[in-house]
Amino acid sequence: MKKPEKIRKFKVIDFLGNGNFGFVFQAFDPLLKADRAIKLIQVPKPEKFVEAVKEAQTLEACRHKHIVDVKEVDVSVYEGAPCVYIAMEYLAKGSIQKHLENRFISINEALNILSQALLGLEHAHNNNVLHRDIKPGNILFGDNGEAKLSDFGLALHYHVDPSDTAGYRPHQPLEVIEGSPMDKLSDIYAAGITLYRLINNIPEMEFDFSSRDEWKAAVRKGKYPDRKYAPHVPRKIKSIVNKAINNDPGKRYQSASEFRQALEKSVLSIDWTPINQLTWVGTGLSGDRYEIARRKKRTGWAIDYKRNSRRVMNLCVEHLCDDEVQDRFFRIMCESGA
Repeated sequence: MKKPEKIRKFKVIDFLGNGNFGFVFQAFDPLLKADRAIKLIQVPKPEKFVEAVKEAQTLEACRHKHIVDVKEVDVSVYEGAPCVYIAMEYLAKGSIQKHLENRFISINEALNILSQALLGLEHAHNNNVLHRDIKPGNILFGDNGEAKLSDFGLALHYHVDPSDTAGYRPHQPLEVIEGSPMDKLSDIYAAGITLYRLINNIPEMEFDFSSRDEWKAAVRKGKYPDRKYAPHVPRKIKSIVNKAINNDPGKRYQSASEFRQALEKSVLSIDWTPINQLTWVGTGLSGDRYEIARRKKRTGWAIDYKRNSRRVMNLCVEHLCDDEVQDRFFRIMCESGA
């Protein structure tokens, strides 16, 4: 779709991307002097109007501080074709996906992002609405850094059985791939895959299966995703993610609230971020600063561990060989910050 100059009273500034069933633009409301995100949905047939406004109605019914706020919905004409537009709050900090592509996301930040998104999902589920498309691209940063669940274009009432497996295929659980309708536990699974990607800093989930059967077999065997974790991820965080993405729905968290509470109880006492391949720095919950670094010496590898610039002698190690230094380095990091 060519970028329009205006959408009714809104002056279009930029193209932001494709949402479900629509094109999203940054626009300016001259009356309220405010930026807006405008989703423009083409409606080729009159009977499609109700479907087009469904997302706005869902957002209106699910107003919450961790769900993107809808401002108005109306009809317009673009290039001679009828359209529905949905004006939403514009969040300049963008999606979690964009941040995932451009910077490192620490474990505590990932836990915080998903905890807040789960608050929004919990509210949606309490209002009998399934999201059906949870992924980093559909979680946005608010102006104050809070996470907001967005893009309810595929959202559905609990009691409607979808005839298709809509949503982002890499985030679909086994039961949906096998033909069961989506439900709140498939939303939990998608949220779990989102967390898996955040803590491992995975911008994209490759999806190159030659057939549905191949895809289904990989998910059933636990090979998609492969459940491999970055070495800085502690065991307790792995356990939470593995429960959320269990192939057996009955063994997952049974609500967004239960999942969120598990995350909130598991915040790390030290949140680590890499400076380079050999050095990581951490921030403690009380504000203490940590550093762990490995360096090659004539007698082998050494690991230096510092708290507020002072060495912590019982966590410093020397005379390590090449094949053991990395394992020891990340073991010290995980155990000290658990």
